[in-house]
Amino acid sequence: MSRFIVVSVFLLAALPAGQTLAGSLSLPEATQRVLARNPQITVNTARLDAAEGRVIQAGALPNPEVSYLLEDFAGDTSRSAGQASATYTLSQRFSPPGKRSARQAFAREDGALTALEAQSERLRLIRLTREAYIDALAGQERQAAAAQNQQLAQQLRDAVAARVAAGKVSPIELSRASVALAAARRASQQAVRLGELSRKQLAALWGESSLTESLADGLGLPARLEPAALPADASPAIRQARKRIQREQAAVALAEAQRLPDFTLSGGMKREAVTRDQSVLIGISVPIPVFDRNRGAVQSARAELRAAEAALAVGSQQFQREQDQLLTRREGDYQDALQLRDEVLATASEALEATREGYRAGKFSLIDLLDAQRSLMEAQAAYLAARISFHQSDAALDELLGRTETGNTP
Repeated sequence: MSRFIVVSVFLLAALPAGQTLAGSLSLPEATQRVLARNPQITVNTARLDAAEGRVIQAGALPNPEVSYLLEDFAGDTSRSAGQASATYTLSQRFSPPGKRSARQAFAREDGALTALEAQSERLRLIRLTREAYIDALAGQERQAAAAQNQQLAQQLRDAVAARVAAGKVSPIELSRASVALAAARRASQQAVRLGELSRKQLAALWGESSLTESLADGLGLPARLEPAALPADASPAIRQARKRIQREQAAVALAEAQRLPDFTLSGGMKREAVTRDQSVLIGISVPIPVFDRNRGAVQSARAELRAAEAALAVGSQQFQREQDQLLTRREGDYQDALQLRDEVLATASEALEATREGYRAGKFSLIDLLDAQRSLMEAQAAYLAARISFHQSDAALDELLGRTETGNTP
């Protein structure tokens, strides 16, 4: 697993002129800010609370009912309401055995699935934070490289101007050097703008409009690449798919249990209008399942179960493909970055220095020097791109495998 290595030289060189930053911000600290302040965390918490409420509600018993009935008064009877027959009834609805437990089981499985979905959202936020932090670090390095290139272009232009004044080279070379300096200035200005944008995008993840701290980590490479392949069961997506099957199984059991109708028991007292005698009333009410036997709900639940089982197979295949792709990309980016660092960059730097000395001695032309400088810049850009791609694939792999380390840099 890759770990960012602190590269302080880029941090200092990349800061815009005149800007003072308070303190430094590491990737774990940025991740903790996002997990504490991002609105998605509030959404996840609310959904978990809602799922807990559904579990509580699934176990609640129906409320009893009280009824009061007056009859045999007014009309031809000429009786007042106080002389009428009065009936007082207390009723309670009951469910057949297993029906309430089926509701509770479904609510629990649904809540467990909601918890897994919240975990996946948390992993997504961690990945987004890492990617934004990587972009901000890359912006700092681009600013540093662009500033260094502008400085070299200025030095070259001054040297060419001196040689032109001494009559050693043609004024055309001064024009070429001036064009190169103007291009370097534009590139430096663009790097500053893009770097500030990436810092704002990082801060936006925890709800701020700008980032006031410097970045404490750097886009380094690990000393060696650890294997990261894991079985599909380690994937949060696969765990969600398995839990979804369990929820749909509970939904089928609930639909089957709901085929049996609830029944209502009632009891009360009746007072006759004429004799004023009182009697006890006991009754039971049971719906007759003639028109509604819950067949549609059973069919739907069984179909959803089949879909969830098929989705697990699809998810397993997709997991393997994504893991293979990320591992291949991660390995390729790592090896590419090592080669660029250890071979290409060193060679390009030596070539630029040799060309610069040769230009001073009159052995090389200005075009040769500009080409050597351009080659070094391209090698630096390729090295940065390889490291960015490596860390991005590493972050995506951690999300895929459900790794949630936030105390260490990735």
